[in-house]
Order: sequence, then C-alpha cells, then structure tokens
Amino acid sequence: MQGILTRIRRMGFLVVVGVCVIIYVGLGFVYMQQGPQQKDLEERIRKTLVVVNKPLPSMEELQAKYDKVNEALVPVETPEALAIIVDIARKSGIDVSPEGGMFHISPPSGPSARKMGERTYKVLAFGDIRAQADFNAIMAFISDLDAGTTMETMILKKVDLSWVKLQLEAEEAARRAEFSAVIQAVSSMMKDNRLDRIPNPINHEGGVATNKMTAFPDAITTARQKGYTGKGTPSEGYLLYGHDRITADNTSVYQEMNYIDQSVTEYYYTCEADGTVRQFDGPDVETATEFFGSEEAVYDTVARLAVELYFKPPGG
Repeated sequence: MQGILTRIRRMGFLVVVGVCVIIYVGLGFVYMQQGPQQKDLEERIRKTLVVVNKPLPSMEELQAKYDKVNEALVPVETPEALAIIVDIARKSGIDVSPEGGMFHISPPSGPSARKMGERTYKVLAFGDIRAQADFNAIMAFISDLDAGTTMETMILKKVDLSWVKLQLEAEEAARRAEFSAVIQAVSSMMKDNRLDRIPNPINHEGGVATNKMTAFPDAITTARQKGYTGKGTPSEGYLLYGHDRITADNTSVYQEMNYIDQSVTEYYYTCEADGTVRQFDGPDVETATEFFGSEEAVYDTVARLAVELYFKPPGG
C-alpha cells in the first residue's frame, strides 16, 4: 500500500508540473498573440486622443456659424438672385452684356416648396443658363457655383460643355498665320542645326524687335563659331531667310537654306535662346503692342448650366 501511495504521489507531482507547464506555455502564446493587438489598440487610442484633445469650439464660434447659416438661408427675391449669378459670371471673365450675346439666363417662374427631412425650404430653380467664353473663364464660373463661393445655398445641378469654333477676321487670321510660320521656322532651324539654344538671339531683353528674317533670330554668331572649316564666306548667324547651314558631315561646305518664305514680315519679332518667339506691331518692345495666340483655329467653351438656390420661407 505504501508503494502504491508513493507512486500516486509521484504521478500527482508530475501531473501538477505538467499542468503548470501547459498553463505557462498557454499564457506565453496568448501574450505573444496579444502583443500586436495591444500595439494596434495603443495606436487607436493615440489617434483617438488626437481628436478628443482638440479644443472644442466656443459658444461664440458655434453661434457665429449658426448665424451665418441662417443668414445664408434668408429669402432672396428673383431679381436679386439673377443679379448675383450675372455678377459671378462677370467676375469670372464672361461678357455678360446683352449686345455680346455670350451670356443668357432665364428667370424662374417663382420659388417652389421642397421638403428635406423635417424642414421645408423654398427653392429658386434656374434651369436655363448659357455662358460662352474661353475655357478658363467658364471653369471659374462653374467653380464658383459648384463650391458655393459666393452663395453657400446655391447648388449646381447640371453642367453640359461644348465647344464652338470662332470665326476670325481676315486681319487676325493673317497675323496668327504669320506668327505660326515664324515659330515653326525657328523650331526647324534649331533642329536642322542641332541647336539646344540659340547663341546670340534678338531677345526681348534687348528691347528691339525685327521684321527682317535675314537677320533673325541670330545675326551675330560667326561661321567659324558655327563650325565652318572651309575657305568660303558663308553668311553669319542662324537666320530664317538666307541661312548658310554648316553640315556636321562635312564642315568645309555650306548650304543656303530658307526656313520661311519671306525675307521681311509684316509684324516684328524677338526670340529667346530657347527658341521662344514673341510678336509685336513695332520694333520698340516697350511701346509696341504684343500679340498672343498663333493657333489657326480658336474655340470658345459653351456651358449650359442649371442651379438651385435654397432659402427658408418667411417665418420658417
């Protein structure tokens, strides 16, 4: 009997030790699993504290916001709303004059009631707004309406965009065509002569523009500086008309090139080292009018819009 009891005691001890080991290993495994979870929980707490610790707005700030919203919902009469939309268009750069024909807005028949949640609002719906101008002006107009920059309670409901080709007058078309020809000629000349930059251009900083393509854009760079090694007398400079090109294959010869079909242009030009061309109506760049745009075709953006203006009914 004593031997049996001794064996039982030994077995009990081993069981107790085994249970302790199992519990220890289990706790260690649980701890290892909870480590990442604990870090994640700490990160969430940190982020939450960032929000919670932000100072709450004062009663004065809340009241000011409340008053601003209520003020924005003050009833607006149709003529006043029309004037606001027209003014937004004008400030955006759109010609709103009746004779211009670039802006049209039809007044609504009157305010209608619309229930939203537990409140009922009055709505002025402008469903027929048409604006035509350059792209930037149209986008500025749309942006103001969409963001509620001028009127917070104005909502942009619909936008349809299209483009219309403008009919250029003969003089403007000719000016643009010449400008485009000079730009293309400079580009071709630089590419043909493997130029990244024009060495001695007639630039804007010099204060003088020229219409003589036999001296434009660079009449200073010598033939030797261009790489000529022959015994002839090629013309100096990088010119658009009457240019003597030194070939890379044989620098002892040259070839006369015309990159433009006229030696004298109607308008005057300057050119930067990188090939940027500017056009003027006279040689003195300080007093001359500078022209922009060399595209043969010009397009306006046409927007057809619908907006709604919300406000509280009187006594609402």
